[in-house]
Amino acid sequence: MSETLRIVSVALLLLAAAINLVRRQWALNILALGLQYICVFLIILEVRSPLLAAIKLIVGLMVTLMLYMTLVSSGLIESLLVRRRLSSGEVFRGTIALLLVLISILLSPVLQQSAFPQSSQLLLTASVGLILFGLFQMGTITEPLYLVIGLLTFLSGFELLYASLEFSRVLEALFTAVNLSLALIGCFFIVKDVESRSA
Repeated sequence: MSETLRIVSVALLLLAAAINLVRRQWALNILALGLQYICVFLIILEVRSPLLAAIKLIVGLMVTLMLYMTLVSSGLIESLLVRRRLSSGEVFRGTIALLLVLISILLSPVLQQSAFPQSSQLLLTASVGLILFGLFQMGTITEPLYLVIGLLTFLSGFELLYASLEFSRVLEALFTAVNLSLALIGCFFIVKDVESRSA
């Protein structure tokens, strides 16, 4: 894969993670999550065969589809064409998102030199960015969908970092099971949240 495509993939990945942190429009968030998994697939091709990378893509798209179907069946998806003004919270989270991207870019060369010399800077930027975005999202949002997206984002970052270090079939299977389990648990809590609001 060319260097330009890898740079574009990392940029789109961080943009998708930033959208999920900043915006509160569920159709857009699900779309950004799907884009995030596609970009992870393109980045992980650097250290994995196309077949193994495709497993990550398929699992990611399955997770995205599960969350989307749950939101549709609960009547919670609004059109992407609905225009909503940015709230002060979204402006604040947007500022934090820019800061997290900057930290990821500045931290990756240091991490490469001190701890992960076999990993490329682009992969480390993507990995650190996803971990930071996931942690921040989990720490600031209480809605089930955003907690699940935060957990999945964090796990994607960790998977990218681990993939650059070594390969283990057992751990790859475990990551797959954890991703699918998180999606199922997220779907359950989304439905429970809807039921508690309507009760």
